[in-house]
Amino acid sequence: MEKRRPIYVISESGEFSGTLTEFSAALSAGLAYTEVRLSADDTRMADIAGAVETEDAAIVVVGLCSEKNIQAYLNRFRELRVPYVFVKEGQKVDFADVAVPVTFLEEEKEKGPFAGAFGRFFGSSLHIYKPKDYGSKAERNVNAICGLLDTLHLNYDVREGQKDSMGIEREAVIEAGECGMGMAIVSASREYGLDDIIFGPKERKIIRLAKVPVMLINPRGDLYALCD
Repeated sequence: MEKRRPIYVISESGEFSGTLTEFSAALSAGLAYTEVRLSADDTRMADIAGAVETEDAAIVVVGLCSEKNIQAYLNRFRELRVPYVFVKEGQKVDFADVAVPVTFLEEEKEKGPFAGAFGRFFGSSLHIYKPKDYGSKAERNVNAICGLLDTLHLNYDVREGQKDSMGIEREAVIEAGECGMGMAIVSASREYGLDDIIFGPKERKIIRLAKVPVMLINPRGDLYALCD
């Protein structure tokens, strides 16, 4: 029998119940993965990136109890090469509709394969949010993602955002909550600048306001140059 890849499921409280359990169970069942449960004080949390690599974990899911701990998780997860999802108690567990905001950054194309996985395994309708930018970089990223989804014969639409690349992820996450979607896929910051250190990075702010689970994807270093 083929060994199934694990999903790391992290509970801040140490209890596995409610929305976290429902979400992780639905995710693992749909992807045919198995759950590995970790409490916040599990020894693997000290080097979570190393543990994920060693056990070949596919996704990390965190059940948030308190917003004050979001940044601590973001700091620990910056080296992860797999996506990680923040889930709050009471959020909807339903992958029928997934929001995929796209910015002008090169790494945004990485959202395509992950969005495609939800389309393939859950039959999700994928809602691509195109920012109101002056340049063509975001449009090229949107076209690249749509090209992949077309190849996979998946259901999607492209929505014209009211915000530019700086605000499209926030706009999409808010609309996802208002429209009853099941999740939003967001990129983590490349690097933390001074404003991010003082006021918090954009992903922390998005997770705090989100009414839906948020999947974060770390930018791969081989996809961009810091000077571009």
